[in-house]
Amino acid sequence: MRTVGLALAIALIGASSGAAQAPGLREVRSWGDFGFAVVGGVPVGQFADLVTDVGGVNADLNLHLDRHGAASFRIDGSYLQYGNERRLLPLAGSGGLLAVDMNTTFYVAALRAGPQIVLGEGRIRPYGFGSIGVAYFATQTSLDGCCGTTNYDDTALSLAAGGGFRIDLSRGRHPAALDLGASYVQNGQVSYVRAGDITANSDGSFTLHPVRSDANFVTLQVGLSFGLR
Repeated sequence: MRTVGLALAIALIGASSGAAQAPGLREVRSWGDFGFAVVGGVPVGQFADLVTDVGGVNADLNLHLDRHGAASFRIDGSYLQYGNERRLLPLAGSGGLLAVDMNTTFYVAALRAGPQIVLGEGRIRPYGFGSIGVAYFATQTSLDGCCGTTNYDDTALSLAAGGGFRIDLSRGRHPAALDLGASYVQNGQVSYVRAGDITANSDGSFTLHPVRSDANFVTLQVGLSFGLR
């Protein structure tokens, strides 16, 4: 009985000590975080033989599965261009004196989700993630920034794995962190059109020459992450 009483006394002392620290001055835990980043990509494998570079933006939402944010469910979306072409299209009836700007963009948009793990609670925290989703490859043309149309598109199963570091810039009610990360993106076989794959015909029409290959690449990103309370 003395042993049980001693254990209870220690437990009560510990509980009262924790309660004394509980009032509003304790750090408010985040239920998630949101981030956006500028992304640069390096094609690999077959994709590297056909495309020189990839670049764009990425956004991610992480829903914390524990109060420390060590485990999260990550949802990320990206828009990356892998080519661009600009042509001046003579305006009919102008005798060649007027032309409109015809701009063709080659891009891949992706949406993926999966687990993310963050290590530690210090100012610099490494993290890693894996995700699965879909990638949408498209070629789109617009005239003077309007009247856009999709000329060609295809979709593929998309897998990504990566990691990086979160470096705290501020804590407290509205935490912010610098996000430095890298990932490997595997899209597998997909059909797409590249810059140079569109030829002009003598009758004024255009012909597309799509290619099919693996479309995998490595990305490097620099961004900001903000805690959600």
